Amino acid sequence: MNVTQRRTVDKGNVGEAYVILKLIRDFNIVAVKVPQQFFSYDLITSSNKRLEVKTAILRNFPRTHAKYGTYNSYGWEFQRNPPQLQEDASNYVVCVCYKSENFSEDPRCFIIPTSDLREHSSVFKILANPTRGKRKFWEYENKWESIVNG
Repeated sequence: MNVTQRRTVDKGNVGEAYVILKLIRDFNIVAVKVPQQFFSYDLITSSNKRLEVKTAILRNFPRTHAKYGTYNSYGWEFQRNPPQLQEDASNYVVCVCYKSENFSEDPRCFIIPTSDLREHSSVFKILANPTRGKRKFWEYENKWESIVNG
């Protein structure tokens, strides 16, 4: 299969595998995938923390500004399903952000408490360049200890 044609589910499986590898030292991790069943989270730890894993590839979001014209904004976009937006659906959203379709580099990971996403719609973005514009969610980069200690 051509890597430029990866299915979304394949990208998600790569992200989930990465999260399992990061957390296996501290937890027994269980995947909750069951054929033809939907769960609002993807993984559960041995301490009953429910993790919703979102995987994305770096994208260009062209923007038009009245004063500055069109410019490029690079980042990762994530979408949560309506059942995932419910109050107690998961404890953390783990955003696994790859720079390319071939997953050749380690991803950036943002471990965001679900409660901090309540005010956002089902779609949210993390800009790739934290020195420009809003730095939303960058305080959560590599905060694995929040899952371990939280």
